[in-house]
Amino acid sequence: MYTIRKSGWMSWMLQASMVALLSACGGANDKAVSGSPQAVISNPPPASTASSSSPGTLSALTQTTKSTSTILSLVPQVLYTDTLSGPTTGGENNLGAYLSIFGRNFGSASDLGTNTKVYIGDNEVANYRYLGNAKSSDKTGLQQITVQVGSLAGAPAGTALPVKIVFNGAASNTDNSFTPSSGRILFVALSGSDTSAVANNIAKPWRSLQNMSTLKGAYFAMQAGDQIVLRGGAWHDTNGQDKTWMRFGSGIYARNGSASAWIHITAYPGPINGNAIEDVHYTTPAGASGGIAGPWSAIAGTSGEFIAVSNLRMDVAGGASRDAAPINLQYTAGPWRVVNNELGPWVAGNSATLNAAGVSGHGNGNKVLGNHIHDIAGTSELQNHGIYADTTAQNWEVAYNWIHNITGGSAVQFNDNEGGAGSVTLPHGGIWQGFTGIRIHHNWLENAAKYGINFNDQGSTHKGTYEAQSWNNVITGTKLYPIRINSTATTQNMWFAFNTVYNAMTGAAGNKAYIMDEGFGSGAGIHNKFYNNIFAFGPDTQAGTTWLIDYSTPSTTTSYDFKQNLYFSNGQAVPSPATLGDNAAISTNPLFNNASAGNYSLQATSPAVDAASQPGLFAVDDDMVNAARPQGAVKDIGAFELIGGGTVPVSTPVSGLCGSANTQSFSVAPSSNLCSTGIASSVSLINSSGGGSGSGSWAWSCAGSNGGATASCSATVASNPDPSTPPSVRQQYSGVITPGSSTHHFAGNVSAGNWILVTVGVNNNAVGVSGTLSDNQGHTDIGAFTSLGNIYVDGMGTDVYAVKVSTSGAYTLTVAIPNQGSIHMLEIQNADAVNLLDVPLATSAGPRFATTAQSSPTQITTRTNDLILALVDLGIGNAIPFSPTGSWQLVSPQAGTGITSRLYEWQPGTTGVFNISGTVSGSGAGYPGWETVLIVIKGR
Repeated sequence: MYTIRKSGWMSWMLQASMVALLSACGGANDKAVSGSPQAVISNPPPASTASSSSPGTLSALTQTTKSTSTILSLVPQVLYTDTLSGPTTGGENNLGAYLSIFGRNFGSASDLGTNTKVYIGDNEVANYRYLGNAKSSDKTGLQQITVQVGSLAGAPAGTALPVKIVFNGAASNTDNSFTPSSGRILFVALSGSDTSAVANNIAKPWRSLQNMSTLKGAYFAMQAGDQIVLRGGAWHDTNGQDKTWMRFGSGIYARNGSASAWIHITAYPGPINGNAIEDVHYTTPAGASGGIAGPWSAIAGTSGEFIAVSNLRMDVAGGASRDAAPINLQYTAGPWRVVNNELGPWVAGNSATLNAAGVSGHGNGNKVLGNHIHDIAGTSELQNHGIYADTTAQNWEVAYNWIHNITGGSAVQFNDNEGGAGSVTLPHGGIWQGFTGIRIHHNWLENAAKYGINFNDQGSTHKGTYEAQSWNNVITGTKLYPIRINSTATTQNMWFAFNTVYNAMTGAAGNKAYIMDEGFGSGAGIHNKFYNNIFAFGPDTQAGTTWLIDYSTPSTTTSYDFKQNLYFSNGQAVPSPATLGDNAAISTNPLFNNASAGNYSLQATSPAVDAASQPGLFAVDDDMVNAARPQGAVKDIGAFELIGGGTVPVSTPVSGLCGSANTQSFSVAPSSNLCSTGIASSVSLINSSGGGSGSGSWAWSCAGSNGGATASCSATVASNPDPSTPPSVRQQYSGVITPGSSTHHFAGNVSAGNWILVTVGVNNNAVGVSGTLSDNQGHTDIGAFTSLGNIYVDGMGTDVYAVKVSTSGAYTLTVAIPNQGSIHMLEIQNADAVNLLDVPLATSAGPRFATTAQSSPTQITTRTNDLILALVDLGIGNAIPFSPTGSWQLVSPQAGTGITSRLYEWQPGTTGVFNISGTVSGSGAGYPGWETVLIVIKGR
C-alpha cells in the first residue's frame, strides 16, 4: 500500500485498474438514478515526496514513499448485480440460484472464498464460482464475482436482503439487494432432452430454450422466480417464436416475472472454485430473427416482464433478419436487466436492411449494464445501433458498457420513431410523455458510423417531454455528431456533465459539429445543459467542425446552456465558446496522458484539474473509474478525476485464461476468442511431425496482468484447403426415411473444417423433422444444426440443415419421424470458413401432374468460385423423372421412396443470376408435383 500525490505519472493503466477506498456508493440496482453513484475516498495527509518517473508507467508505484501510518484495508465497491432475485433451494446440490456481482476491489481469483467472501443478509453464500474481469473491463476496469446463493438460513421469499462483499476484512457498501424467490432452476444444454428434462436437476436438462414446433423447452416450463441456466457450447437454434432462440408469447404461452421474483436467463458459472464461466455462444443464422426477444405489440403488457439476461455471448451471421437483435426487448412493458453480455459482431452480409441494435426495444425501467457491444454492422441506412430505445421507453439506465465499432449506426440512440410522445398509451395505461428518467453514465462509446448519443423523434410531435442525464461517458471516433438532439418535444431537459468527447466528427458531412440541435432549440420548456465536459478535437476531426450547430429552430443561451466546459480545437478555427454563453470556458489543450493510445486521463498540469468550480447540474460524486470527486480542492472537468490525495492500492494480479478457441481445430491460425482474460500472444504453428497443414498445433499464451500468471493455450491444425479451389462435394449419401426411426451415415469419415449439408424431404408437410446424431462434436439433436430454410407445398415438405465439423471422424444421423421420405447428406470441402451460404435459399413449386418444362426463381452468385446445388423433390414413385437443362450434374440421387429426390450441382465460374429449369414428366400414383430448393455454397 502506498500513498501518492496527484502526479503527472499517474498512468491510465493504474487509473483503470485501481480501486479507490470507498465508504459509500450509489450502485443503481433497481431504481432509476437521479445522480451518479456516490463514492468517497479517504483523504489522509498527502505523501511528502513522490519520485519522478516516466508518464504512464506502473513502476512509479515502487518509487513513492511508503506510508506506515496510513495503511488501510482496501474496501470493495459493489455497483450492481445481474439479477434482483432467485430461488434459495433447488438446482445444483439443492443450493439455489447463481448470482453475479459487479464492482471493484474484489481481490484476485485466488482470494475467492478465502480473503474474498460474499454475504447476503447476514449469511455467507453457499459456494463460489468465479472472480475475474467483467465483459466491459477493458475500458471500465470492473470485476465480477459469481456465487451460488444457498439457503440463506431459510430467509423468506419476497424479503430483500443486502448484498455485501468482504475483502481482507473490509466490507463493501450494502445498497444492492437480493430477494429470495420461490422459483426453480431450469437447466438447458445441447445434450439435453425436452421430453425427459426435470426442473432443478443439472443432470436432466432441457435441450431447447423454446421449441414452438413441439411446444416444449424450458420456456414452456418457466414461471415467475425461475432461473434458466444455459450450458456452454455453440448454439444456433431458431425454433423459437418467429425464428428466434426464444421470444415471449401470448395467452397461455405468456410468461412474466414479478418485482420480487424475476425470470433470469444466464450462463452456467462452471464448477465450484473452477473460476471458468461456461461460454454460452449463440449465433443467429442467416434468414432468422434469432436472439432473445420480448413480446409483439398486440400483447404488450401481458408477457415478457421482469426479465434478466446475463453472462451470454451472442452474435449475428450475415443475412439475418432486419430485427435480429441479439437481445430485442420488442414491445415489453419492462423492466428488463441486460447485464454483462458480449453482443456482436453482427454481420450485415446480404441483408436488404438492418434496423435494430445489440440491445433494442421498448419498456419502462430497463437496465443495460456492463455489456460489451461491438462490431454492429448495417446497410447504407445506418439504422443498426449499439443500444436503441424506441417509443414508450422510459426510466432506462445505460451504464458501464463498452460499445465500439458500430459501423451500422449510433452507439446509443433513443428514437421516438412513432412520434408518440404525449399521445401513445402505455401497456399498463396512462400516456407516454416521452423519454423521461433516462440515465447514461460510465460508458465507453468508441467508433460509430453516426452518433455517440442521439436523442431523436420522428413525426414532429410538438408535445411531450425529453428528460435525460448523461455523465462520466467517453465518446470518441464517431463519424457524425458525438451528441445529437433532434426533438420537437416542448419540454426538454437533456443534461450532460463530466463527459470527455475527443476526436469525434471524423466523417465527411455537410454539417460538422460536436453538438447538433436539429429539433426545437428554444422555447419556454427547453433547458438542455452542458456543464464541466471536455470537448476536444483530435487528429481525425473534420476540418470545419464547430461546437454547436442549430439546424432547425435556433437555440438561445438559456435553452442551450453551456457552463465551464473545456474546449480544444486542436488548431482549427472555431467560434469562441463565449458565443455559446460559456463565459467560464477553458479553451486550451486538456493534456490527456496519452490520447493516441486511448488514455484520456489527465496529466497533473492539465487545465481541467480542479477547474469544475461551476455548481453542478446534479450530483456527480465519482468519475469514470468510480474514484471519488473531488480529489483536490474541487472537481476536475471531464470524465476522469486525477487520482491522488488518498491511498491507492497496488493493482490486483489477474491471471490469464484461455478463451474458447483453446482445444478447437483451425485450418488457419485463430485470431479471435484466444483469451477470456489476459493479453494474447501471437499464434505460432508447431509441427509435431514436421509436416504442413493438418499436422501439429497452433500455440499461444494469455499473459496475466499486474503479476498474474500466464496461461498456455493450443488448438489443433485442420486441413487447409486451397482458397483458389472452389467448393466441391467430397462425399455424399442418399437414403430412405421410413416411418419410425432410420439411421444414415457417410461411407467414410468427415474431415475437420468441412461442412455437412443435410436435406430432408417428407411426404407430409404437416410433419416436422426431429432426430439425434453422433458426430464427435457434442451435437445431440438436429436443432444443433443451422437451419438454412424450408419449403412446404403440395403434400411435401423439405428442410435444409448444415453443420460445420470441428473434429474429424464418423458422423451418424438418426431420424425419428412418423412418415416416409428421403434424405441427402453431402460433405462440402473448400467452402467459406464462416458462412456456408452465399445468399439465402430460393424455393419454388410446380403443380400436380406437371408435364411441361418448369423453372425455379432467379438466384444470384456473388463469388466466382461459388458452387450451386439444386435439390429437386418429386411426388411418390420412381417413374417421375426430372430432366434438367444446362450444365447441371446429378450428384446425389434417391428414387423409389416417399419422395423421389435428386441433388444436382453446377460450378458457373462467374457471378450473376441463374436458375434451374427442366422437364417433369410421368403420371405415377400419389402426388407427382414438384419443388426445388436452390443452395448457393459460398467459395473462399
